[in-house]
Amino acid sequence: MSADQPAPRLWLPQYWPSWLAVGFVRVLAPLPLEALLAVGRWIGRIAFYLVPVRRAVTEKNLALCFPEMTAVERRRLARRSYESFGMGVFEAVYCYFSGTERFAGRYTLEGWAQLEAARAAKRGVVLLSTHCHTMEIAGRIAALQVPLSAFYRNPKNPVFAHVRDQCHEGRLAQKFAIDDLKGAVRALRDGALLWYAPDQGRRFKHTVIAPFFGVPAVSNAATSKVAHLGRALVIPWGTVRERRDGRWHYRVTVHPPLAELPEDPVAEATLINQTVEQLVRAAPEQYLWQHKRFKARGEGYPDEYAGMK
Repeated sequence: MSADQPAPRLWLPQYWPSWLAVGFVRVLAPLPLEALLAVGRWIGRIAFYLVPVRRAVTEKNLALCFPEMTAVERRRLARRSYESFGMGVFEAVYCYFSGTERFAGRYTLEGWAQLEAARAAKRGVVLLSTHCHTMEIAGRIAALQVPLSAFYRNPKNPVFAHVRDQCHEGRLAQKFAIDDLKGAVRALRDGALLWYAPDQGRRFKHTVIAPFFGVPAVSNAATSKVAHLGRALVIPWGTVRERRDGRWHYRVTVHPPLAELPEDPVAEATLINQTVEQLVRAAPEQYLWQHKRFKARGEGYPDEYAGMK
């Protein structure tokens, strides 16, 4: 919402169903994480079969990105992705309405010394990430260790946007609008750690067509500009949800900093996409395949999502 737009009046009847949904998950939030994720997994599985709004999109993305799989294997992966998506929703609920004590023993940090070294050197860090189902809990875990900043885009539903914004207040060091590169650069120069996920096909000034899983896709070519102007390192990181000792656990892995990014925009976007692919392959069912990654590519490219919502 821009500064000159009036704030929505969230008490109006049109928003009551959204508030009921918020109230429902707020009541469930104190449940153990295992119970919450069981509910989320169950809802995701039902949605896969009964509410296939993005099922065709998910299956199309998997067919493009994993042609080596059989149709049965991709169908199984699509169902698991829906289950993971439902679990991710309830991970967000857990994060929004839980104190720090509920995260004790729930995660393992691998390679974290690389971030500490960057902080000791007073270097800003672009934390290269992905739009995965675990991104809310990953961000909460990271924010428990370091002051974490992020590019930020709220949901379209104003009630959900309000609740999300309130729950992130005081937990994120700084929030930047998705197009606020100047603000992000200033923060990086001051040593900020910035969550940055350049893996969605949103067209803007610094986009090119580059391969993603070998398929031409609208790709972000602004990473090097942000890092260069912010005098920052680009450090990939990912979070995998896994079972450990009979309960859900989160393995947060910080990878070595990327070397100097190519000057050519297509070469840069290709390298970034390859890095994202490596993060995705660590747990492919936990990636947001429900997003239309291969849309709006322009003339000469087929519409992979024709007829899909």
